[in-house]
Amino acid sequence: MIAPNLANTALFKCIVYFHDGESRTFYSLDKSHKRAKPNEALGIRRLEKMLMFRFRGTWETAIIYENLPKGKEIAKYKNGIRVL
Repeated sequence: MIAPNLANTALFKCIVYFHDGESRTFYSLDKSHKRAKPNEALGIRRLEKMLMFRFRGTWETAIIYENLPKGKEIAKYKNGIRVL
């Protein structure tokens, strides 16, 4: 089950801009189980997997940021290719 306060506990967020003009924000799932410590690599890997498999061909740009008020940009994708 996904935590209801994921927006507050996630280490990263991904803003996805779809071809139809919509944009959505997704948050990383950083833990392998309930009591595990957050794992940065796992969170980023799961966001990338979501982009490349679940939403393949439906998005134009995706940007992964640290989930902080002024979080820095971690990765940027354009049409399925990592740019940054």
